[in-house]
Amino acid sequence: MMGLNEVLLTKLKDMLRPVNGFHMHSSLTCLSILQAVLEVKRSDDVVILSKGHSAPAFYVMLWKLGLLRDEDLEKFADIDGLPSHVTRGLPFIEVSSGSLGQGLSVANGIAMAKRIDGKSGRVFVILGDGELDEGQIWEAAMTASHYGLDNVIAIVDRNYGQLSGNTERIMSKEPLADKWKAFGWKVREVKNEVESLKEVINELDGVKGKPKVIIAKWSY
Repeated sequence: MMGLNEVLLTKLKDMLRPVNGFHMHSSLTCLSILQAVLEVKRSDDVVILSKGHSAPAFYVMLWKLGLLRDEDLEKFADIDGLPSHVTRGLPFIEVSSGSLGQGLSVANGIAMAKRIDGKSGRVFVILGDGELDEGQIWEAAMTASHYGLDNVIAIVDRNYGQLSGNTERIMSKEPLADKWKAFGWKVREVKNEVESLKEVINELDGVKGKPKVIIAKWSY
């Protein structure tokens, strides 16, 4: 599966087995994205997991970094365990998520605040492709372009699936790259794999004056 780290994949499956594979697909395709982002993240960068239902993948990454224990993963979604969607207070998480469509607007606000305060740092926001059904995403896309928020990097987990089926059957997304371009964004399409994502993220640092979006395409 797209060269996924087998240890992480096994850990994710083991973690979700007791909860009947809760959001397995959305977490599976988010693993590489999260790994790439956390490996390039600088101390002044912000990461927003807008598709908060991919929390299991995030927890596996925290386990990889030594920030969570096996016992923590075993309590996923328990009333006194790890929450089913990411919440503030967890490592790297500054914004709770779960209500789809809000992450990009929050990213814009953080990016604008950094500009006003004269602070550096990128704002990564990870979006689901089904999440793009939400109109707020496109309002936020216009805002980021209008204000030239070049410290915003959106990454779309293009796995072609959402809760009730295939994205193109439910609400066609294509031509997705052209839509983002029309909204004034710098667009890159890449395979959903760690090294490809890291390479593109580093390349996009040289793009100034417009927000950037990476469409991370998953295939089998």
